[in-house]
Amino acid sequence: MKRIVIFVALLLVVFAASDSFAQHHGGGAVNNGNRKDPSIAALLSIQPLPVDLGNFYTGNWGRGILYTTAELALFIPAAVLLGRNGWSWGMHNYSNYYGTDYRPSWTTTERNQFYYLLAGYVVVKIISAFDAGYSAERYNQNISLRYDAQTNTAMFSWNIPLSY
Repeated sequence: MKRIVIFVALLLVVFAASDSFAQHHGGGAVNNGNRKDPSIAALLSIQPLPVDLGNFYTGNWGRGILYTTAELALFIPAAVLLGRNGWSWGMHNYSNYYGTDYRPSWTTTERNQFYYLLAGYVVVKIISAFDAGYSAERYNQNISLRYDAQTNTAMFSWNIPLSY
């Protein structure tokens, strides 16, 4: 629980620092409320829960559902393996509680399965984070409002794909 609180506090500090830095130093972009921040999209995707919040944030619901399904398909069997092999020892860690079929250690097959599931979960999280950041950049390229402080000009661009 303490790690989660520290992680959330760290995320809040990073978001607050990046917003205040961008407002103070300009950066040339005007926040018109429609822009999606690629770093926020990537951080929402890389968070440890098996839900791809980054693609949902960018409005890419199809990919969000696809990545969430892949993450759940890897997360649930890993959680079942943890449950079978002593995740919940706690106060019930005495021999008469488990019965005769209790074994206190993992088999090699179970350990390998867990490592493969964990590695697959991490790979899917990393791919979904990059994809969410890229989706946010593509979203921002379609609608943008920019301000150039040196020439004191504003530019609005809207990219509409045409199909022939």
